[in-house]
Amino acid sequence: SITFVSNPYIDNFVEGRAVGVDVEGKTVQIQLTSLSTVTGAFKGLASSAPCRLEPEALETQIVYGDDDVVQRDKTQGAGGVIELKYDYLLCGVGTQSRSSIVPGAKEHCFNLKTSQDSKRLRTAIGEALEFASRPDVQEFYYNDEQTQIMAREERRRRVRIAVVGGGPTGVELSGEMCDFFKQVCGAPDGAYQHLRDDVSVILVHGGSELLPAMDVPLRARALEALQAQGVEVRLNTRLKEVGQDYIVIGEKGSDVVETIPLAVTVWAAGNAPVPFVRELLKKLPAHAAGSGGRVNVDRWLRCPTKTKESFGSILVYGDVACLDSRPKYATSPEPLPQTAQVAGQQGAFVARMLNRGYDMEQSVPKLPELSDSEAFSLLRVWLASRGLEEAPGFDFLSLGLLAYVGQEEALNQVMLGDVPIFNYSGKIAFALWRSVYLAKQASSRNQALIAFDWLRTNAYGRDITRL
Repeated sequence: SITFVSNPYIDNFVEGRAVGVDVEGKTVQIQLTSLSTVTGAFKGLASSAPCRLEPEALETQIVYGDDDVVQRDKTQGAGGVIELKYDYLLCGVGTQSRSSIVPGAKEHCFNLKTSQDSKRLRTAIGEALEFASRPDVQEFYYNDEQTQIMAREERRRRVRIAVVGGGPTGVELSGEMCDFFKQVCGAPDGAYQHLRDDVSVILVHGGSELLPAMDVPLRARALEALQAQGVEVRLNTRLKEVGQDYIVIGEKGSDVVETIPLAVTVWAAGNAPVPFVRELLKKLPAHAAGSGGRVNVDRWLRCPTKTKESFGSILVYGDVACLDSRPKYATSPEPLPQTAQVAGQQGAFVARMLNRGYDMEQSVPKLPELSDSEAFSLLRVWLASRGLEEAPGFDFLSLGLLAYVGQEEALNQVMLGDVPIFNYSGKIAFALWRSVYLAKQASSRNQALIAFDWLRTNAYGRDITRL
């Protein structure tokens, strides 16, 4: 069979998780992903083979020997551990959900960080719809009125979804949930039409407004759009506890708490560093630790190291990098936001520096000294003509913010750096949101597949047969 990859420029990869690093020896330890499947085809043990949807351990027990080589029990993770040597280590591992700050959230909340998270959430929502369709929660199954009321309340609990966090992720997920329920529960061909008056979405946010990074009018429009679709938005509300079938919330400044019975809780609030970042910081100087567990970097995205020989061999970018910038109207430097826009620009910046061959060990990366024959390469002449013998530092150019709010409506805050261009909301903003989404795909094949999926969904509805 022929396998297509999403990024045609990657010719090989290792499926696994980085669990440790030897900065001075320039090696990284990789915990290989288990390749066991639902059917156990590789082991011949269909009855005991684990499902790949099961969560893998995020914490890895790592012990280093006297020679700084990783030593660990292979039974503590999903697979074995190998070591890979590197010339440059590009660290863009992102973050993980910081759900451990709320009792029960880590155990009972669904996350939205990885493809496995999305599969688990998709399965949970499908199971919730099926669970609420069973006869034991239908009024016709009982004769007395009191039991019928209890059955109705239990049915509604089974299709009540809570989303924690009013940032872009939480708002977009709430809007997408409403779109999904409208299609699968709506007439004339929804598979769960009998649940159209029962499904509900609750958005819990600790702030006074949704989407705090956007301008005030767009924040108000986000709240208005979600409430018009039936989303119950709880502002200035703290999540106190999460159980298997309930959440406990309380308004800021009040000791009064409320318990809400529900089926699924999704965490879209705070982020925390992944275990590998903590392992990396252990091998770096103390001043490498930035705010929020991130790694401090210089203008060329290099993290500090303990020796001169290893400096410049590790480049950190994306959510895990802590690089201060000074916005136009800010009184003091602030770390760049943890957004895909920042990560994308930093990734392209790192690729340009490596492709151009800058010597990253220099205090200011420069083109290395070459022989007379090598010095007149076309790339070197082109860089010299543009005054790029020294690598310029990274400068983030904000292009604005986009957010989807459901019902084919979106919010656009278009900027060029610190200069606002225009704000817009509605159907036209939705068209721009989708255009940007398509343009950011890694290959034309992905663009075609996503566009076709949108057309198919509009024409025939969402495919729920695999839920």
